[in-house]
Amino acid sequence: MELVSVIVPVYNVEKYLARCIQSVCGQSYQGLEIILVDDGSKDKSGVICDEYAERDGRIKVIHKENGGLGDARNAGVEKAEGKYLLFVDSDDRIHENLVRDTVETAEKNQADMVIFDYIGEEENGNLTDRFTFPFSANRVIEVAEEKELIMRSCSAVNKLIRRELWKESGFQFPKGRYYEDLATIPKVMTKTKKIVYLPEVYYYYLMRDGSIMHSRNFEKNYEDRTWAVDQLLEYFERENLIETYRNELEYLVFENTYFVPSKEIVLNDRKSEYLKKFRDYAYNKFPQMNKNYYVQQIAGKDKILLKLLQYRMYGMMVLMSQLRRMKDRLAAVSRR
Repeated sequence: MELVSVIVPVYNVEKYLARCIQSVCGQSYQGLEIILVDDGSKDKSGVICDEYAERDGRIKVIHKENGGLGDARNAGVEKAEGKYLLFVDSDDRIHENLVRDTVETAEKNQADMVIFDYIGEEENGNLTDRFTFPFSANRVIEVAEEKELIMRSCSAVNKLIRRELWKESGFQFPKGRYYEDLATIPKVMTKTKKIVYLPEVYYYYLMRDGSIMHSRNFEKNYEDRTWAVDQLLEYFERENLIETYRNELEYLVFENTYFVPSKEIVLNDRKSEYLKKFRDYAYNKFPQMNKNYYVQQIAGKDKILLKLLQYRMYGMMVLMSQLRRMKDRLAAVSRR
């Protein structure tokens, strides 16, 4: 049985930590090395980590000064000894068969990476949007064959990764930055030879107001989103891969430094200066990004939102969001 290193960065999540650890310890696959990295927590998170380590010999605990999510993951990777790496955030949970199914797939195909679906989960237990991917399922694929890989799946938590690949690449998550996945995972993708996609939900990420994904610190978001993209573009330029992945990088810039952050800002502060800052940054990088192949394929409500955003009809965007929330509340009531 191959050893899998599950790395869990921990910071001030005492309310959610037990659920996360239990979902890892309860895996149907037993060959685990569970590395809990207490990143200078100020609540009882560090104590909870130690308590679980006393109960389960597979658990190792690292206590360190606070350095951010990326730094905590790096500390875990440094101590890891498994054939494979799996990153799990400490307020999330995983399906009981995640490790079993992904390791079986990796071993069968001698894959460098196995990708799987993930889904949002509200604090009341309601499941929200599922993130699925337009890749060939259950067979070996290559980034050169499926170039969308570098832009559609930038998260670290929906992947089983061969540790030797990570080690040989020399990549690390940036310290003290948000969007550390965006700055790192597309680079790792370029080093893979074999990837397999499993179209199953194995990861449940908690949607809470205090998380990075829901941060309203637009200044920090702008600095770190643009920094991450700058790092990526510099890497692809240095590796002579810019032209190979131009369409994909253009869409990555569109999504991460224009479309997604602009929607977040509109719903919270339509007068924020960062609406213009994000727009200017993205269009300075790729002036013709509206003509991008992937942008043209946007459909449904996102297509409507993009048009409203381009014409700066922010009030209509807010109204659409309010109507959707009302619909979701009514649906939740009807399910009770």
